[in-house]
Amino acid sequence: MTTRKIIFAFIINLLAFIGHINAQRSNSVISLTDVHIPGIITTGSYSQLIELQGYPNSYFISSINPISLRCLKEGDFIAPKHKVQCEYLVYDAYEYVRVGDSVQLVFIDLRKTDVSICINNLVITKKTTQKGFLSEITKKGWWSEMLSQYKVGEIESHYYTHSKVKNFCIDFKENPYSSVVFTFYDRLFDNRIWWIEFPIMRIGGIVH
Repeated sequence: MTTRKIIFAFIINLLAFIGHINAQRSNSVISLTDVHIPGIITTGSYSQLIELQGYPNSYFISSINPISLRCLKEGDFIAPKHKVQCEYLVYDAYEYVRVGDSVQLVFIDLRKTDVSICINNLVITKKTTQKGFLSEITKKGWWSEMLSQYKVGEIESHYYTHSKVKNFCIDFKENPYSSVVFTFYDRLFDNRIWWIEFPIMRIGGIVH
């Protein structure tokens, strides 16, 4: 086979491979609109949050970039000129981001709640294990070793406890620049889920 034919065959295979990735990627996303938790607001107004869940234990001020598709120019990220001020509202098992009167759930600590979290018919509780979780998301087509991400044996830093964890990262529909993170203990006799972290909704969400 000539060099030209080899190069041509490589290009054809590469295009097929990219097409296969794009075809799968449309199925491997999670939308916050598909997340349902009994008695817990995922998105809504601040007044609704207070009425249903009471006032937060604490809060802190931060700022976020209002990233949108308009910030992409020929595939390169263009930082917006202005940031949006927000508040992080901290409850015992949950954290929210507040912008104006709008709030969005961004964090759930499964150790501290007994609720069942339903994500597009996938039910997650504090007893969910890595094996069971991976089996379910594989059946749904959300998981592929090639398309999705996971980190093995990383040292947890959210609580600064330095526990070994495994993070499964699945694309987030409302933020094409980030992923929903499912964090599991990575211990010999404990592989249960610890927390779920949702990015801020930048498409159709509280940040515009």
